[in-house]
Amino acid sequence: MDDVQCVISRRNNRILAMQFLYTHEISREHSFELLWSDLLSVLETLDEKYDFAKSLATGVLKNLREIDERLRKMLIHWKFNRLAKVDLAILRLAIYEMIYCESIPHVVTINEAIELGKQYSSDDSKRIINGILDRLRKDQCQIINSNNS
Repeated sequence: MDDVQCVISRRNNRILAMQFLYTHEISREHSFELLWSDLLSVLETLDEKYDFAKSLATGVLKNLREIDERLRKMLIHWKFNRLAKVDLAILRLAIYEMIYCESIPHVVTINEAIELGKQYSSDDSKRIINGILDRLRKDQCQIINSNNS
């Protein structure tokens, strides 16, 4: 797979992971496997094509408490329950990547999250997403710098 296909594949995987997280948020009574298989059947695609998406989605759900705690700390003049559900899905996905996926540069994660916001949410979404994730990036950098001192 060349670099362009890899980027497209990762973007498509992020889209699917975000869609799954959104679906999970609005229909919490369904199991992961049921929601995952329903989403793939709607797309009429193979599960193997979306291994990255599945790992992102399972990682977010496994670490949801910590991710939401971090997100709440990054919110300024905004309440957690006022976030649009699609923005919440995008932010949870990006925060997971920034905390747990060390091989993915923060700038890539932030740019991908902003693009998801532009495509799937409101006009204000990109500013909210960028502001929150930039605060998290700075917070992460401070933690790394203090650990190296």
